[in-house]
Amino acid sequence: MSQSEPTRDRIIGAVVRIMGADGAAAVTNRRIATEAGISLGTLTYHFANQRDLVEAGMAAFVAEETVKFTQLADRAAAGELDLAQAGEILGGIVTDTGFGGDHIAWFELFVQAARYPALHAATTEFFDTYDRLAVSILRALGVADAESAAPLAVATLVGLQLRRLAGGGSPDQVVAGMTELVAGFAGRPTA
Repeated sequence: MSQSEPTRDRIIGAVVRIMGADGAAAVTNRRIATEAGISLGTLTYHFANQRDLVEAGMAAFVAEETVKFTQLADRAAAGELDLAQAGEILGGIVTDTGFGGDHIAWFELFVQAARYPALHAATTEFFDTYDRLAVSILRALGVADAESAAPLAVATLVGLQLRRLAGGGSPDQVVAGMTELVAGFAGRPTA
């Protein structure tokens, strides 16, 4: 965190880090102020209530994910991929620790969106971004109907990631499962 970063951005970054590490229940004014290096008064000047803080944090998370996964989709679309390269891209998704590690913030977004309809647009954008990435990967692997297979691939990735986080598994398990899935879509053996 840089003191030269605008205060509102520092606050939002603190919210995302806290949610990613410990969930929405851990988002308290004192913890945010400490994490952002600001006073409580400064926090309440920028955000009147917790709902606004959570919504701003989730919107920032989705925006960051959108940029990251659009870049990955462009990389996948740039040429034909082999399964190892697809696995590398998938591995990057599940091992990225930019927001508190292990993408717990993903699941906080889902839970908060269920509670607050104002987050539905952000959640839709989140899934649209992942669908675009999946379409790019599947097309690069030569999957004929990548658009139809992409939502299944995304749902599988999210499910495998949730299972890993809840059970303490390894990111390699998620990558292996996704590699098997895309290999099946592409009609290729994995070994």
